[in-house]
Amino acid sequence: MKQLLKAMTLLASISTSAVFAQPGLDANGQCIGDGDGNGAVAINELITAVRNSLDGCADRDIELTFAAVVGGEAFQCGGTYEGIGTSNATLRVTDFRFYVSNVRLLTPSGDEVPLALDQETIWQREDVALLDFEDGSSGCSFGNALMNNIVRGTAPSGIYTGVRFDLGIPFDLNHGNAETETEPLNVTPMFWSWQGGYKFLRVDGFAGPIENAINYNLHLGSTGCASAAPPIPPTQPCANPNRPEITLSGFNPATSVIVADLATVLADSNVEENQAESAPGCQSQPFDTDCTGVFSNLGLPFGDQPAGAQQFFRVE
Repeated sequence: MKQLLKAMTLLASISTSAVFAQPGLDANGQCIGDGDGNGAVAINELITAVRNSLDGCADRDIELTFAAVVGGEAFQCGGTYEGIGTSNATLRVTDFRFYVSNVRLLTPSGDEVPLALDQETIWQREDVALLDFEDGSSGCSFGNALMNNIVRGTAPSGIYTGVRFDLGIPFDLNHGNAETETEPLNVTPMFWSWQGGYKFLRVDGFAGPIENAINYNLHLGSTGCASAAPPIPPTQPCANPNRPEITLSGFNPATSVIVADLATVLADSNVEENQAESAPGCQSQPFDTDCTGVFSNLGLPFGDQPAGAQQFFRVE
């Protein structure tokens, strides 16, 4: 009886904003109340609400679909793209993959609901997932044939209008040994070292005319990671975690695509020039000014430059 009274109290207090809801959910995407959002609670909705309040709302399967593009074109191994960066360069891209973690769905009121990742796939472990858009063809010689563009998990039934995740791997999983780890942390081309950890984002390519193109690589990862001695992993957070948090609104898990656009990340960089005595492109080193525009567009600080608004991901 106390549970029934509790359910009735909850029903009396809910908002009746006219938002379309799924069967068994109220107008705010919760598992009690006004299922059709018409501002009134009918007897069948009351019965559903009481049942849900007593039993709880069942989790449902959710798939987040990602896509990799360069400007207005879909990424493909060895593809050539024009008008990149401040010099409107030609860029041939030979790798494109990244890790995401700590995925949360956002309700209309802004509350976070963790997405529990499926552990029965090689692409996910704990709360980490690998998105891999290269196919190991001749244009992507450091890759493999397997590809993945979906993050799979479960979350309570409800209405979700946003998504939030980290680009990268959390500290406690970032400093193992890729040679002995299980999927998806055993992908050695995505690994730097026991100290630095993984490449959260790997993009490889060649910038400029074919006859005199230069290497351009974008490798995002943590720097300033210290430990007692190799191969002991760091026990304290790295000085530069370089793990941006991404928040996207206007999102529907059933229909939306999360687009990762390389051209927007490189919009403020000259990919045809490289700082002397530095690795090709931007490989996250804090002294490499080739990272200034890249980090800003990833939503990260760089040196004295504060974090900009991330431009890498958008919802379509």
